[in-house]
Amino acid sequence: MIIPFIKKDLLVLLRNPQELLVLVLMPLILIAILGFALGGVMAGDTTSISAKVAFIDHSDEQKDIDNFVHKVKAKGMLQEAETALIQGADQLRPIQILLEEVFGSKELKEIVELEQVKPEQLDELKKDDQYSAVIEIPENYTFEVLSSALLDEPATATIKLYKNEGKEISPKVVEDVLVNFQKQMTSMTVVGKAGIQLEAVGSAKVGDIETVSEREPINSLQYYSVGMSVMFIMFIASHLGSFAYREKQLQVYNRIILSNTSRWSYLGGIFLSVMVISIVQQAILYGVTSLIFNVVWKDLVGFFLVNLSLSFAIGGVGALLTALNFRIDSEGVSNFFGNVIVAIFAFLGGSFTPIGETSPFIGILGNFTPNGAGMTALLQLLQGVELSEIDHHIFYLIGFGLVMLTAAVFSFPKRGDAI
Repeated sequence: MIIPFIKKDLLVLLRNPQELLVLVLMPLILIAILGFALGGVMAGDTTSISAKVAFIDHSDEQKDIDNFVHKVKAKGMLQEAETALIQGADQLRPIQILLEEVFGSKELKEIVELEQVKPEQLDELKKDDQYSAVIEIPENYTFEVLSSALLDEPATATIKLYKNEGKEISPKVVEDVLVNFQKQMTSMTVVGKAGIQLEAVGSAKVGDIETVSEREPINSLQYYSVGMSVMFIMFIASHLGSFAYREKQLQVYNRIILSNTSRWSYLGGIFLSVMVISIVQQAILYGVTSLIFNVVWKDLVGFFLVNLSLSFAIGGVGALLTALNFRIDSEGVSNFFGNVIVAIFAFLGGSFTPIGETSPFIGILGNFTPNGAGMTALLQLLQGVELSEIDHHIFYLIGFGLVMLTAAVFSFPKRGDAI
């Protein structure tokens, strides 16, 4: 008995071209506009960014400088050259420069919160989603930098950067800062006294940055393809809730009940109709974005499971909106959801901007919305994470849908109620 209800709702939707434009064409237009217009923001614009960075230092800078001084004295250089190298070593303190002049600058302190932590906390920090990145300085780093810059020895010093790719912008900012720091160290002229050529000092490569990340970066078109899709899927619940109430006004619902059809079959039909239409909408949107914007999904199984669970959650929302419309005898609930709640959920879930970058609390709150949980899972799939790392979002969406469906069952008017 439920299949005819699904067919009915599909036909009603197909006969309303205005609704189809809102559900399919509008998100594609917004994806194109936002994806191209805000590409610079997703590429690393630092406006309104807040990054928490952990700094782990395995070295002892003063000890490294002392060891370098002993190394210079052991070479038996001319006194003037030896003095110049020792003075240069005392001035070129890379870790001190990185902490005080780079991350300690007024500009960076406004957007980057640097926290020095103990080395034994590394494994724990890499799993902590509060941090945008973890910077790890190896042992003997300063000694190797000085040997490379001042003695023209091969560069072996490497800073490790662990990026939290769950955050779209701030890890890239930290990486850019470190790359520029490395360039600054490479081009810095420290000494220019007898026996030392400025050109040699300036051209020596003094270190490197090793970015430790298994995830691929997200571009603006990928971001907004997901953001707009998970936002506009919520309008399906609103539209079908309104359609159902109009059927009640036109006595269609009463005729269905008089035909010995269970009200649970009707409510179940609404739930499945929303779910099926949601799946169709997502298939169209992601199909078009794949062809036009090259948004490719490598893990099709994960992609299907996330969208199926998201559609299940939205189906539950649609059933609840229908039940509440019938309960209060008005389509005001659906209208309020479509006009207000969708906008709030879209903001919290990050459909328009990665709001979680500026406020971790809002980021956590956004993951409790169906669109936010779906968006987080889909973006992580685009970054190449394993399905096991996002299965909690899938389970949450299924649980969310079950809660909404249960609430709909208890809210839907009983046969004897005035409807």
